[in-house]
Amino acid sequence: MGAGPANLSLAALAAPIPEISLHILERSEAPSWHPGLLLDGALMQTSPLKDLVTPADPTSAYSFLAYLHEKRRLYQAIVRGIASVGRSEFEDYLKWATEKLANVQFGEQVIAVELRGDAFSIATNRRNYQTRTTVVGVGRVPSVPDWSRNAPENQVFHASTFLLRRREFPNKRVVVVGGGQSGAEIFLHLLTGACGALGALAWVTRRASIFALEDSPFVNEWFFPQFGAWFLEQSDAARKQTLERQVLASDGVNPATLRAIYNALYDREVRRGSYPAQVEIRVDTMAEELRATSPFRLGVRQQATGVRAEHVADIIVLATGYRTEIPPFLEPVANRLSIVSAPGGSREIVVGKEFRARFDGPESCRLYVQNGARFQHGIADTNLSLVPWRASTVLNSIIGRVAYDCGPATGALKWHGAVPESAR
Repeated sequence: MGAGPANLSLAALAAPIPEISLHILERSEAPSWHPGLLLDGALMQTSPLKDLVTPADPTSAYSFLAYLHEKRRLYQAIVRGIASVGRSEFEDYLKWATEKLANVQFGEQVIAVELRGDAFSIATNRRNYQTRTTVVGVGRVPSVPDWSRNAPENQVFHASTFLLRRREFPNKRVVVVGGGQSGAEIFLHLLTGACGALGALAWVTRRASIFALEDSPFVNEWFFPQFGAWFLEQSDAARKQTLERQVLASDGVNPATLRAIYNALYDREVRRGSYPAQVEIRVDTMAEELRATSPFRLGVRQQATGVRAEHVADIIVLATGYRTEIPPFLEPVANRLSIVSAPGGSREIVVGKEFRARFDGPESCRLYVQNGARFQHGIADTNLSLVPWRASTVLNSIIGRVAYDCGPATGALKWHGAVPESAR
């Protein structure tokens, strides 16, 4: 269930395995990947080689390199630099792979998953399915602060829907809340006049500054399979502390985006052009309260001093991240699942090493969860980095044999407290 990268990877890697019959059910009518955030010039923060299949099977016909070859762009991509892949191009790659996979069914919304005897009964808006194995890969949901919940949705909305909203921004006063990559991209988009000349633009983040993405080689080993295995063995308190320390490795801002913002702010000092009449960036500042409507009064508090202020705004964009929730269609079996509360208001289904849910049902019924166990499997779980590895792990478990090698990668860092051979 769900046709995002997680289950598309599962479908692509399952394609050459004869003993598995797979149906991917997706409620959308057509393939799409973060359509509300496909801003012009937005770049991927992960290597395109961390695609649907390459780390698990570099020879697969569904790889990003195969896509470039078929599109006759491979030579040009090599010259341009394979690391500089735009988000729009990666979405086109996902659409290309989807069109080649015969087992992805769009416009089919899962309504309920029930247990009937020794099998799952899956009801959709079109038909019913009977199966003993279900894989959930529906992704995360936008996280919005309590103070924004009752505001008009065309004036206060989550960044994930930015390009899908009515965008009558000229002369408006806009506030962007959130200091990660999405907040930075939207701030730059608005600052440079892509939505017309604004009356005022403000950017508010509770972080101490606008921090760059942590992208060093050693930091990137957090996105290796063996780190996830180590993370799974830690206590809840240790996991929470580790994730807090890792935030800039997944939600820092691309240095190129930071440079573009700073250059635009400098250029605004030289010539007004189509820049907003007023621009303000507030760091170490918490948005806390929303009063009045049209215009709004957004109450903020400077965390170090406690000083409070207000921003008058016509539009507020919430770049406030995502959380994991239990999908509503699992409600009929929810009382048979183990649930763990995670930081940020997330609720995760408890899964094991093979991403199989802890399920109080017949042993023949297996439920797997993809992209829904960040608090259990670590920072990479909601990132593209380990998508093929996780899908391979799930497939191996389903078919009961090793179709793909899911062993640890070579790395410079050692986990599990292992002692090197040379030191024994």
